Amino acid sequence: LLAGVLADVPPDVDARVPDDPHKTLRERLDLVRADACWKCHRKINPLGETFEVFDDWGRYREHFYFDLSPEGDDGEEVARPVLMVRRDKDFERKLKAGQLEKRPIDSSGTLEGTGNPELDGEVRDALDLIDRLARSERARQSFVRYAFRFFLGRNESLRDSRTLIEADRAYLESGGSFKALVVSLLTSDSFLYRK
Repeated sequence: LLAGVLADVPPDVDARVPDDPHKTLRERLDLVRADACWKCHRKINPLGETFEVFDDWGRYREHFYFDLSPEGDDGEEVARPVLMVRRDKDFERKLKAGQLEKRPIDSSGTLEGTGNPELDGEVRDALDLIDRLARSERARQSFVRYAFRFFLGRNESLRDSRTLIEADRAYLESGGSFKALVVSLLTSDSFLYRK
């Protein structure tokens, strides 16, 4: 998260998201807003919740659909999420029959830590977040740092500063070419003279 550090999950914490078919993911994650959890989750949730605009397949969506079909023997209507991942014929039939409740998605969040006050602040959704991160120098440098870590198989140290600066410059001068970034890293002294 912008090259920050997150603590490990404490051993006494059950890190599973509770199952509740009557709530959205954001509603089920309300429990992590408790003080003990929020010290770490404040770095994660305001960024991750913006991605609710994408379904499990990565398709853009603006609403959640809850199935209002009768549940149980008593015939009582209970809102529960439609378990269908695809928008198939059954989904279309229930939508036309008025058996689905449409709820808007709250994909708002907060971006902090870019180092640029013009970019930090409330974001509408993941698309707004992505646009801001694309303009963030710190996000770009974090990307370069993580590419370094991947291709060199270790964390960077002070002696790697020249390599990181040159890799960032190659990325910028190439118009954002990942290939230019990788070539810069793999031809650097940090890579060629690694131990």
